[in-house]
Amino acid sequence: MTWVLPVLVAWAVLALPGYVVLRALDVQVPVRWGWAPVVTVIVAVLLSTLFSVLGILWHPLTVVACVVILAAATLLLRRLHRRRRPGQHRSDPPSRTGTQNPTAHLVTSLGVVLAGLAVVASSSRRMGGIDTLQGGYDAFFHLSAIAFIRDSGDAGLTTAPTPIYGEPTFYPVMFDALAALLPFSTVTSANAMLLAVLAALPAAIAAMLASVLGPHRALPVAVTAGALASTLFLSTPAMALVMGLWPTVLGVLCLPLALASALHLADDPRRTPGVRAVLGHLAVIAGAALAHPAVFFSVAVVAGLALLVRGAQRFLERDNARRGALQLAAALLAAGAAVALSATMLSGMDLTRPSSLPLGEVVRQILVDSPRIPVIGDPIWPVAVVMLLALIGIVAGARHRDPVTLTAGVGALVCFGLSVATELPGALSGALVNPWYGARERIAPLLMCLLVILAARGVLAVVALSTARGRRTQAWLAPLAVGALLVTVVVALLVPQRLPLMGSLAYTAYGVHLAPYDTQRERDFIERTAAELPDDAVVLADPRDGATLYWSIGGVTTVFPTLATPQTRDSRMLAAWYMRADEDERVCAAYQRLHPTHLYRDTSEHSGVALNPEASAPWDGLREIPDSLLTPVAGEGPYALYELEAPC
Repeated sequence: MTWVLPVLVAWAVLALPGYVVLRALDVQVPVRWGWAPVVTVIVAVLLSTLFSVLGILWHPLTVVACVVILAAATLLLRRLHRRRRPGQHRSDPPSRTGTQNPTAHLVTSLGVVLAGLAVVASSSRRMGGIDTLQGGYDAFFHLSAIAFIRDSGDAGLTTAPTPIYGEPTFYPVMFDALAALLPFSTVTSANAMLLAVLAALPAAIAAMLASVLGPHRALPVAVTAGALASTLFLSTPAMALVMGLWPTVLGVLCLPLALASALHLADDPRRTPGVRAVLGHLAVIAGAALAHPAVFFSVAVVAGLALLVRGAQRFLERDNARRGALQLAAALLAAGAAVALSATMLSGMDLTRPSSLPLGEVVRQILVDSPRIPVIGDPIWPVAVVMLLALIGIVAGARHRDPVTLTAGVGALVCFGLSVATELPGALSGALVNPWYGARERIAPLLMCLLVILAARGVLAVVALSTARGRRTQAWLAPLAVGALLVTVVVALLVPQRLPLMGSLAYTAYGVHLAPYDTQRERDFIERTAAELPDDAVVLADPRDGATLYWSIGGVTTVFPTLATPQTRDSRMLAAWYMRADEDERVCAAYQRLHPTHLYRDTSEHSGVALNPEASAPWDGLREIPDSLLTPVAGEGPYALYELEAPC
């Protein structure tokens, strides 16, 4: 239970700023806590940019102070606006609110909270303690990014990664920036924030459903069912717990709200929202894209399909057929332009290797949302009820010509096609999936959102059928469907081969899935020796030997603080130093600028060269440093720290 307090604090950092701003603006949206995280991201982007320009430190006190000032200023402006226009007391709502019945709101809130807590409890069962180190490649990068933001006080989207890349570079650092605000160690803060993001996802799904499904007396049941159904999909927790793709998962948390905004912007012109609501929708989409840019492409797919569906409806039903034809043409041209741009500008992003499994097996894994992790099974039962409800939903939506349901149905087919394209060779397949790095796990959250919309629409259809007059024999349908979904969720959260297994793979059960870049014994050695080094120490080592922890955990400057290949000319020279001539003046100049004082070596089976000689090759020069320049400082088995003498 050591994770409870850190996760609660992380959730507060993730949701409270956005919630305060929503209340200050008096934005009337259903499941406000679900919308709060994406608004927090917007606020964090604005504040971090402002702080970077003005030289204000990114710190909990400065952030809290600015959020309070922003909320107070907003309330004051609203009060002045009310005095000038007494008839307008509320801002334009960015979505249809559905029912606001207090009992229904309580049921929905309780359902999403329990779903989030259950996901966290299940995921953390085999993670070890909250301070257990995640052993994956990307996690080491983000641990260093969190430490850099804390050290420099700079969380700007382009300036925060400067210590890593050697120059201002755009990177989606909002996850790292929010984690840096937590009052815990780097590792604990990262783990707490990723668990908080997973816990908040059911609320985001509920907010999306309540927004796009529209008013219905059974809406709370459908919304709660959809939020619970979101816990059955595995790609998002796999990216969080196993792959360490934490900014991507923050983007996934913002995705449902961005989809809701896109669907409302593409709505029937006769229900066009006001100017402030349009600006609100655009801000939500922008915030989601800044959490992680891949979200923008997912939202663009749905926005284009919404335009396509509405255009087709108008054209076929002769309801302003000319406008419908223009919408169809615009959607098709936009799709063609997107593919062309992807094939050219994003051509280097298709980095994921296709699976070695037969295509039929891959299709099955896509349908059940089983990530590309061999030890994770792909049984059908966890998504069987969701798929059945989704089929009912698409049929009901087609009968009523509901554009949202039709868009979700077409979108689900398109997402399935994109997922299959990640396994197919050819330039066209690459162009289709480049924005998602060619990884079906990054496409899967969009498919999840669309399937959940369809399933929730199916719940509404089943409830309507069960409560229709003259059909008492079918009154059992709704309780049966919802009960089957609830039982599936409970069982899926308890089965040890799903979330508990996933929570262990990069934390405590490395051998099942991957070899760690750092064992607990090595981490203890690094932490102990880091505490004994002088303040001006600079550690040189192959970062794939676990040496990045000297910086991210120990707070000691390192030449290579992440596992990425050397990013600057000086670091590249130093990495290959002893493969060059010792008298090379440029190498000596690089040494004088970086001034390494200590060398760390790992000769265990988990060293970089032992795990992957090819990936560790850029630092081969460090293994050629002669013993005559090294003075032992500390050693324990295969781990050793030396004082490094300047050779020139």
